[in-house]
Amino acid sequence: MSKVFKAILDKARKKEPKISPTTVYHRIEAYQKKHMILSSSFAQIAYAYEIMNIHVNKLGLDQRQFNQLQQFLNEKKQPLPKTKEERKEVKIPRICKKVIDGFGLPQNLVEEANRMADIYPDLYQLENLVRYVIMSVLEEKYTTEWWENRRVVSKNIADNVEERKHFEKKNRWVAKRGTHNIFYTTFGELARIINLNTKDFKKIFADLEIEAELRKLEPLRNIIAHNNPLPPFEINRIKMALADLEKQLTEYNGQNKKP
Repeated sequence: MSKVFKAILDKARKKEPKISPTTVYHRIEAYQKKHMILSSSFAQIAYAYEIMNIHVNKLGLDQRQFNQLQQFLNEKKQPLPKTKEERKEVKIPRICKKVIDGFGLPQNLVEEANRMADIYPDLYQLENLVRYVIMSVLEEKYTTEWWENRRVVSKNIADNVEERKHFEKKNRWVAKRGTHNIFYTTFGELARIINLNTKDFKKIFADLEIEAELRKLEPLRNIIAHNNPLPPFEINRIKMALADLEKQLTEYNGQNKKP
């Protein structure tokens, strides 16, 4: 039993004296699945801090774990796109007919916007889930300095990231991305990092079809980023990719978890 898990269990028993370790473990497991956290040990840390209000700085965490927790909390502060159910309560803005007719806009522009808004949360989760998986795996093997290792991340990818960071620094009105360099990568670059470190990711992604899947999805991601519509079958491809990835990671966690 880890020190973090014991702290969670001890605090839970102050309110529920008869609660079992298994019940607490299942609660953490549900939290991990909800937030799509790859590492069981980190899920315990995040659960201890966010749900149980435990001062994790007293639990002997190292700097990498503190950085990971801070990154996780920073990402959670960013509002996620509204779900389809939430959007039903919002009045969808309409472009007046005179503007549509006067500039030759497509009559179904608002409907297309609605349809594309529905797929964005899936794409957002898919892309960032892959990023966190990569960070977790490579940090565990190479420490937090893994990005600086050119056998792990190619010079070409690192140079591209520096160029994007320079653009944001130069144009101060542009909102900053995540604190780690990986948040400046594209779908294609994520695929190349996985491919460059095949041995490290094979245990998680099995046949490594995720690498090929990311390459297929990159053009779709770019279309959405430029506010253009996708046909229904391409939207379904993104949804299926997210579902397959979550299933794969859930199975991996199920085989490797320990309370």
